Amino acid sequence: MIAYCPRSRFTAPAEESPLRCPITGEPLEYRDIPPFDPALIDPDQPGHWRYAAMLPVVAPGQKRLTLGEGWTPLIDDEWDGLPLYWKNEGLMPSGSYKDRGISVLLNFLIGQGVQTVMDDSSGNAGASLACYAARAGLEARIFVPSTAPEPKKAQIAVYGAELVEVSGPRSAATAAAEAAQSPDAVYASHAWHPACLFGFMTNAWEIWEQLGRRVPDWIVTPCGYGGLFLGSWRGFEHLYACGIIDKLPGMVAVQAEPITPICDAFLNKWDDVRPRRQLFSKMLADGIAVENPVRSRSILSAIHRSGGMALTVNDREIAAARTRLAERGIFVEPTSATVAAALRKLRSHVQPGQTVVANLTGLGLKKLPDLQDVV
Repeated sequence: MIAYCPRSRFTAPAEESPLRCPITGEPLEYRDIPPFDPALIDPDQPGHWRYAAMLPVVAPGQKRLTLGEGWTPLIDDEWDGLPLYWKNEGLMPSGSYKDRGISVLLNFLIGQGVQTVMDDSSGNAGASLACYAARAGLEARIFVPSTAPEPKKAQIAVYGAELVEVSGPRSAATAAAEAAQSPDAVYASHAWHPACLFGFMTNAWEIWEQLGRRVPDWIVTPCGYGGLFLGSWRGFEHLYACGIIDKLPGMVAVQAEPITPICDAFLNKWDDVRPRRQLFSKMLADGIAVENPVRSRSILSAIHRSGGMALTVNDREIAAARTRLAERGIFVEPTSATVAAALRKLRSHVQPGQTVVANLTGLGLKKLPDLQDVV
């Protein structure tokens, strides 16, 4: 595989590539990946490793690191009269969709002889990296905002990772992690490393397969750093480029107020985000509280090229949607509930007979509601 910058066209072998393009400073992606061949899908392999032939990240002779991640349920449902499917990504080993990317990333890094990994996270990516590092016998160091939900911080710690709490907004944890980089610890960034984005492509392949090898008309996804959003789009693009499908879905990115850089750029027709300096405030959907997504240009391009849109929701709408989902037996964290809250705004754009899939990205136990709010 080759790592490349979509903007400058810089390239480097995947095994030797930097995290940032030396020309633009932007994250890289993989190209020259194996073509998608339905005949090579192996249903006997666990989770998303049914696509192992299309995921060349395990070195020859290396035992695959897996906890059965992937192949999450696609739940047939209806929301205010709108037929749709929920893709329940919270039913992963560590409780979030991040396991798709982290499992692929760790397999890649293990093949390079890595012993210590580190990342910054609002909680879910850190928990996932701590989980898979523990399984692989690696050391892990995770930088998180001190305001991150206690269950997420406890989950990181219980896996045996070093938990480093950082005061201030989400961006402060990123700055602390970048400042702490050292030769003996690899920055296994879920936001920057192309192997993570590669893993998120399997979300699209599963949806296509679970729908009877059909493409949905709309994919609705929470969007902070946008890993799952962009990875899913890249997955469908790959199917299209390989002649497996003849259309692409409309991609809908959902963000939570007050941190809505992608939505602001989309509505104002900017080609990139313009982060606003704002006082840090707690918000329900902490998992997407990202002021400056590193793949913002690619995310905006995906929205425009797909004929999609970017939608915003507020805490009141998120809390109500989370409760309604729970009352239907689907318990998700607030970040996931953003997609349910946004469906009211999407509904007028959905034509009769069209298929909608909404990604629910994290398990409800990640951020528990206050008891007085539910009794």
